[in-house]
Amino acid sequence: MALTDQAYTVRLPLPDLIVRGVDHTLYAPVYLDGNLIEPASPTITIYNAANTAVVSAAAATVTAEVTQYTVPAATTAELQLEEGWRVEWSLPITNGPTLTPRNRASLVRNGLWPVIGSVDINRRVPALDPANPACITTQTDHQWALDEAWTEIQLMIFERGNRPNLILEPSALRRPHLLLALHYRFADLAHRLDLAHQEAAAGYRRDFDQAMAQVSFEYDVGDDGQRDSRRRSGSPTISLMGDRSSTWRYRWGL
Repeated sequence: MALTDQAYTVRLPLPDLIVRGVDHTLYAPVYLDGNLIEPASPTITIYNAANTAVVSAAAATVTAEVTQYTVPAATTAELQLEEGWRVEWSLPITNGPTLTPRNRASLVRNGLWPVIGSVDINRRVPALDPANPACITTQTDHQWALDEAWTEIQLMIFERGNRPNLILEPSALRRPHLLLALHYRFADLAHRLDLAHQEAAAGYRRDFDQAMAQVSFEYDVGDDGQRDSRRRSGSPTISLMGDRSSTWRYRWGL
């Protein structure tokens, strides 16, 4: 393999929320120069909050060049729900280094899944629907924008010390998710097709900021599967950057 100054990327965009008592698959795709790299004989070790290995140097598999490991339901079925877990991978690269990425993890009761898909974007903006003769783009799927928006929203939740898996009302995130996905969608169109789409992208971003500032949802504070007596809400603070642009940040509290 040719020498390169570029670092390998192990794509771990979010902490791992391992759902207790079900087969739960973890992923560690490796990239270099924009291409997936297949590790040789990868393994995984998972530690609980007491630093005890729940899974020890287990063989991972590689499917379609993506490294993955399914935590068996029986491994976690009787364990205590807790934060402070970590996942450690060993990813030997043929004619290259052995990568040892680590990721924060938790053992959780339930995961959090988005409630919208490409059909919702098409319903909101029919001009993006490939079935519409007047569709303004040749792209037929919006999944990439939905995925990026969902990742960003979850990171905002983590950033303020909260856990997405404790949200009992995922529909409360529908509007922010849809608006941020539309922002990404029109920002892409502005770059590729027509700068006139930039105004639409900026408008959806403003709408997203407002939606996130107003969002509230039922939240399982005690991690007992039951909602708290009060709804969780978010209030925004604005920090002015050196370029005089305003960037929204969110404080999540009771």
